[in-house]
Amino acid sequence: MSVRPSLQVNDRLQVREEPDAYFVVLEHDEADWVVKFDKTPGFAACEWATNMAESYNERYDDPRMDGVKRNGPAPPRL
Repeated sequence: MSVRPSLQVNDRLQVREEPDAYFVVLEHDEADWVVKFDKTPGFAACEWATNMAESYNERYDDPRMDGVKRNGPAPPRL
């Protein structure tokens, strides 16, 4: 397993549906996904993805978090 530095997500999240999975993606860059939930029988992939995005966005939108948000472009991807 390779080790990559963890980069802070500095954008709201949204859910993108594809034929076999739901992706939680950055609101302003749908190609950059955070997590993938496969559509499998008996697993509520849509609900998991939606709950993750909504929970994160609630915290992200909280004015108390403004001090830890980055101002400016995201760092280059490794």
